[in-house]
Amino acid sequence: MKYLAASVLTCCLALSLTACGGGRGYAVPKKACGVPLNEKKIDPFLVDGKELKVVGDSLIDTKGKSQGRCEISVGDWLVANLEVDKVDKLYDPMGDLDSFRFRNREKIKNLPFEGLGAVGDYNAMVSTGCAAPTTDHLVVLVTISLKSGGDVAERRKHIKAFTIDFVPKVKKALGCTA
Repeated sequence: MKYLAASVLTCCLALSLTACGGGRGYAVPKKACGVPLNEKKIDPFLVDGKELKVVGDSLIDTKGKSQGRCEISVGDWLVANLEVDKVDKLYDPMGDLDSFRFRNREKIKNLPFEGLGAVGDYNAMVSTGCAAPTTDHLVVLVTISLKSGGDVAERRKHIKAFTIDFVPKVKKALGCTA
């Protein structure tokens, strides 16, 4: 019994020391996936950890491909999956074709740029014109970890804010004129 109590005490002490060592040991890059990042907009999804990693394609320089995909993670925690598809027309994220992408889909009203958008419990999708040499339209899909903090309504608000900030930066980086 004495050994069991000592083991439990040791485990509790180790866990409390680990928790105290938390915090963000990384800096948020000014640019990720070939696109400028707004630290305030991505902050709600960031977690404590030692290293922020960006893995995948540049969303801008897709080397002739019609799609770019990039992930931002902290340690083993996926923070955001970002995807840009170059397409030939405007797709409605509220249409039947894209319903599978969402949980509790809702239209994003009053986008500050031309396009159509939807937000769900863990993602957002925006379809917008581009008129660049390499494409006529874009579909931008932002997916956030289901484990992100806050309640669902707050997470959806933050996903929407990040997406509305991110899409114009993607368009600018691609040289879109529309």
